[in-house]
Amino acid sequence: MLRNYKVLKGIASDLTLDEDEDPHIEIRIEAAGVSYRIAVNVRSKVSPHDLLYANVVDFRDPTLTAELAALPMGLTDLRKDRPDLALDYVRGGFIEREDMSVAPFQMTGPKNDLRDFIEPLVQEGMENDEIHFYAFGEAWGPEHNKPDQYFDFEPGNGIHDIHMNQGNTGDFRQTNGPNQDGALLVHFTDTDEWLAIFLAFQSQNWNTDAATGHPIGENRGGQGRGEGTRRPQTAITSSLRILAAMINPVNRADRTEDETVTLINRSDAAVTLDGWKIQDGEGRGQILSGSLAAGELRTFPLDPENGGPQLANKGGDIILLTADGAVADRVGYGKSETANEGWTTIF
Repeated sequence: MLRNYKVLKGIASDLTLDEDEDPHIEIRIEAAGVSYRIAVNVRSKVSPHDLLYANVVDFRDPTLTAELAALPMGLTDLRKDRPDLALDYVRGGFIEREDMSVAPFQMTGPKNDLRDFIEPLVQEGMENDEIHFYAFGEAWGPEHNKPDQYFDFEPGNGIHDIHMNQGNTGDFRQTNGPNQDGALLVHFTDTDEWLAIFLAFQSQNWNTDAATGHPIGENRGGQGRGEGTRRPQTAITSSLRILAAMINPVNRADRTEDETVTLINRSDAAVTLDGWKIQDGEGRGQILSGSLAAGELRTFPLDPENGGPQLANKGGDIILLTADGAVADRVGYGKSETANEGWTTIF
């Protein structure tokens, strides 16, 4: 269990990246005359290394956001003083594992890694003190006579573990607990709009014990509804997912191979596809159009002869990009998954 589960409210003033074996985006926060550092994980120490994330661009929970906005600048103890503000991915109804996409720490190209989502947001906050940041996680400090490692302010203070904090195994099992998950919420006070970034590790189990936060069984999956209810107005970054692909179709003498990608709209509303793109790991893309109705799935034939994606039988990636270039979904496959000619690969 986390020892000092708190939320930090403040204004962004600086940003850097530590590029060691356990990289974080380091954000300097100012709050009531005190400096803090929040350390946001962007890569897992254990395999698979890429994180799960959800970027909720229109986060709506009137009770929670009203209470957060009323907090004073600085640290608030969520165990002793405000347990009602604690976050729980599995039981709180904020997020489900299926809502989260996989994103690498950094990757060539726009809006396809965690840095592309987080750093511009912080930079915007550095230029506008009406943008307030709320970091949920484990607090450290004050560390007197010890300047901060990255920003050199003193005493050192900060928040880390800004991610799901249950369902861990091995060395990280000791940090498990219910009602102590981390997240980064952002309040644009001039428009009263909220954004939320939820992070988790692919190795974490979403089926957890309500008393301890320890995994129940070996299956990492499971959903985040738990004992709570889904908050109906929360807008997840993408409702669309890559469901399947025909990667190694049966060769035909009269035409090129018939590779396809199947998408599904998991949401309860139609989603326009105009400007969206299916892309392979080498950057070859195919523009989509039209729309997908609620719950609809559709198979899209690929057109590699005209510059479209090419799905290599030896393995590769399939990427779904939104109209503004953000990664909505990304799947990888290996040679073993394409060995049977004419079989559809399910993701």
